[in-house]
Amino acid sequence: MSYKRYGPQTRSGRGWLLGILIFVLLLVLACGGAFLWAKAQVSGNARVMPTVRLGDTDLTGLTRSQVQEVLRNAGYGGQAGRSFTLRYGEEERTVTLEELGLVPDLEAAVDRAMAWERSWNVDRDALTWLRGQVRSRVLELEVPVLKPTEEPLAALCEDVAAALEAEPGRTVVFADEEAIEITLGASGAHVDKEALLTLLRSVAENAAGAQGTYTLEYAPEVVPAEAPDLEELYADLAAEPVNAVFDESYQVRPEKAGRGFDLEAAKRLLAAAEPGETVRIPLVYTEPEVTAETLEGLLFRDLLASVDTPLTADEVRTENIRLAAERVDDTILLPGQIFSYNAALGERTEEKGYGPANAYLNGDLVQEVGGGICQLSSALYWCVLLADEEVLERTNHAYYQTYLPYGFDATVSWGGPDFSFRLRGDYPIRIYARIEGNQLHVELWGTKLDEGHIELEYEVNEVVPHGTLYLENKNVRSGSQVILDYGRDGMTVTTYRAYYDGEGKLLERVEEAVNEYASRDAEIIVAVGELPR
Repeated sequence: MSYKRYGPQTRSGRGWLLGILIFVLLLVLACGGAFLWAKAQVSGNARVMPTVRLGDTDLTGLTRSQVQEVLRNAGYGGQAGRSFTLRYGEEERTVTLEELGLVPDLEAAVDRAMAWERSWNVDRDALTWLRGQVRSRVLELEVPVLKPTEEPLAALCEDVAAALEAEPGRTVVFADEEAIEITLGASGAHVDKEALLTLLRSVAENAAGAQGTYTLEYAPEVVPAEAPDLEELYADLAAEPVNAVFDESYQVRPEKAGRGFDLEAAKRLLAAAEPGETVRIPLVYTEPEVTAETLEGLLFRDLLASVDTPLTADEVRTENIRLAAERVDDTILLPGQIFSYNAALGERTEEKGYGPANAYLNGDLVQEVGGGICQLSSALYWCVLLADEEVLERTNHAYYQTYLPYGFDATVSWGGPDFSFRLRGDYPIRIYARIEGNQLHVELWGTKLDEGHIELEYEVNEVVPHGTLYLENKNVRSGSQVILDYGRDGMTVTTYRAYYDGEGKLLERVEEAVNEYASRDAEIIVAVGELPR
């Protein structure tokens, strides 16, 4: 067996091994150096860990002060002096974000950048640093903005409200005989503080991220002055015209003109008026239909009805009628007033001058104090019908009377029956009643407004002939007679008011009353033995 020695080849293998050892040593030294370098980088939390970016700028490895510098260069530092303009009323005010406590929170942004990927263990953070040189997560850094605090915002709202708020002015209403003048008060202003607070907060937050200037113009809510209630004002001032009238003392009460204004036109004028402007609303007067002068000219102008009835030769009866006429004469009745014959005369007594005269009581001829005054009540009834007044109470006599046509008499007696009527026209009437010669004359004077007239008519529906009663008396001469009573036929009579127009045309015929008259026997005295067979 033979051996060969290859010296050079053995030396070459040892060199290769040495090279490997040297490479490994250098690698260890390099890694150790890199680790030491990385450890130096993270030591004391002095630099930003990989990888933090602000936009396109990589913040990795920067110190705290360098990060702050980058943020300021990016414009965030300038926000501390940023502001917006607030205009309200006549004022303009610059409001800074710092004044509202609204500035970018740079320290919070720097703190987040410095804390990124940091475990707060130096060796572990050094390994993270080395790993980040190859690959790492990326933090896109955002700078938080502080919200405005409520206290400065509320103070700003109070300042604005103090400058703008105002009570509306007082509206003045003046009225004289010609017009109403309304001077509108100045408008007031109201600041809705809650709404303004929300608006300011929004504007401040927007201004924090805005470039250039930002302006807020704030106008308060307009509070108009209270306008008068024209409906109520009209109710207070307006009045209907009042006609002149006759009062309870028979005096003319003067008329009053109506007053008002155009309500719709006034509303339009007031709606178009500016604060502080005076609106003039003319008053409109309406003259009444009847003035005092007109009324006085109309009063008792026309003779509405008249009648003459004959008197008898009985002086006591005539005196009774005269006394009754004095009580009724010159009586004035107002529209709607009721006239009662018994109330007007009162009780007929001898103390008042009345004497006994023929009268009928329950169909019997008696002597009654005040007898004969039914002739006046009957004459009044006749005139009342012609004047077209409303008859309330009237009773015909037991037997028909001869001083007026059938059916137009009115009997009266103290305690009843009575004669009464109501005045239903628009004007008063005056009664005239007096004795002229051997006549009782009665008139009604008032106001006639048309050319028509009334005629009184009657119809005899049935007649019951009266009988004759003969009485013997020794004092009567043979062949002669003494008539005590001529008697009365009984009858039923219907009376009417016939209405005619100014041309004499009959308009209507209205039934007035149905009168029932009893018959009364004639009484004749003859000589004894001469009674008719």
